[in-house]
Formats: sequence, structure tokens, C-alpha cells
Amino acid sequence: GKEVVFDAEHFFDGYKANPRYALKAIEVAISGEADIIVLCDTNGGTMVSDLREIVEMVRKSFPDIPLGIHAHNDCGLAVANSLVAVEAGARMVQGTINGYGERCGNADLISVIANLELKMGYRCLDPLKLKQLTEISRYVSEVANVPPLNQRPFVGKSAFSHKGGIHVSAILKKPLAYEHIEPGTVGNKRRVLVSDLSGKSNIEYKANEMGLTLGGNGYDSKKIVKEIKQMEDQGYQFDAAEGSLELLMKKSTGQFSE
Repeated sequence: GKEVVFDAEHFFDGYKANPRYALKAIEVAISGEADIIVLCDTNGGTMVSDLREIVEMVRKSFPDIPLGIHAHNDCGLAVANSLVAVEAGARMVQGTINGYGERCGNADLISVIANLELKMGYRCLDPLKLKQLTEISRYVSEVANVPPLNQRPFVGKSAFSHKGGIHVSAILKKPLAYEHIEPGTVGNKRRVLVSDLSGKSNIEYKANEMGLTLGGNGYDSKKIVKEIKQMEDQGYQFDAAEGSLELLMKKSTGQFSE
């Protein structure tokens, strides 16, 4: 037969108002042969501690039925609530790629999957599919005609971007100092940006990336940093202008040819 998923709409608010009635509704759904009971935070207003406590109570009351969670993001807690629900016994997480959904959105499955896999020890995807998370996130953004969020955890362009000179120097020595995972694990990549906050480590990293040779025991890189700081003071920006940066570096080191 077909799998029956019972979505208990407004469950958490209902439970707070009348716990006995809310649990009775689940009991009736189970007696009607529902295979999975999904607890819904329909208006997205449940706090993490409350949600955990309620899911644990439902798990205790109905130990043999699989539970799921359906969280909305009205308080910015959809991912957190989904994760604590899993810790409390839920085994289905409903959500959407990039968290797209009504009002403030749903639980972002990209973040849910990455956290469950990489931080909490739950197996969701095989490693090859885990590496496709960035590609999937950006593909869905394109199909939905919604600009990708650069700050999206794990998969955004800024998730592993570094601008400050001290940060970049540390990254080159010990990546985990400023990166909580290896970017390639989720198909993302490290980005080193250049701006008035940069140091010679940024320039040396970008030179290597562009296949340029710097000389002078750091003289070239310091010279380029000085030029960039002067130009940024005049209103120029280089963190999103790779071509302009490459031209500046080539001219500064005598590697530019017309």
C-alpha cells in the first residue's frame, strides 16, 4: 500500500493550548493507520527549547511511530528546530532547498543536511552527493529566478571567503582556524579577496591563483598592497574585480604586455 504521512498542522501551538487534545489527535491518526506523524510549527513561532521538550513528550507517548518535523522560519529558527527535533527522535525533516517558502521560508534542507552529516553524525547522503550541495543550491536559485545568497551557510560564495590579511595568513597555515569544514566537502571553494584590509598573504595567494610570479622577498606583494590601499581610498574596489586586480598586479611586477 501507499505510505501515509500525517502532517499535524499547528501542532506545537495546539499542544501548548491543550496537550491532551493534541496527543489525542495523534492517537487518532495512528489508529487510522498513518505511517509517519509530522509535527508542524506552522506559524514558525516555537522556541528551540519548547520544541525539543514537546517532541520528546510525543516520542515518549508514542514510541513506535516514526516522527517528522516541519518547521517555518518566522523566528529564524527553522534549521535549529529541525536539528533539535532530530535529536529528540524525529526521523523525517520536511523543508526546501535554500529555505524557499511562504512568509519567511521553511527549513533550508541544505543547512539541515550539512549539519546532520558533518556536525551531528547522522547519515543523510553519500559523500559524492554531499559534494553536490553547492551546485544544487545554486541551480535551484537559478530556476527560481532568485539571486543566490552569498552569505548562505555552507554553500554561499562568502561562506569560505577571507579578506583580512591576518585571517588569510592563518588560513594558509591552519585552515580550520577560520573554516569550520573543508569547503570542498560540500562542493564549495575557498575565496581570498583583496581590499584595503588585505596583507601580503592575500596578494601572494591571488598571484599563485593567477599564475603570476612575485619577487623581491615580499617587496612585490607589499608594493601591490600599498597600491591597492591607495586606490581603495579613492573609491576603487577589487574584491569583485578579478580582472582589474590581475592587470594591476601584472603592471606592478612588470609582467604586463600590450
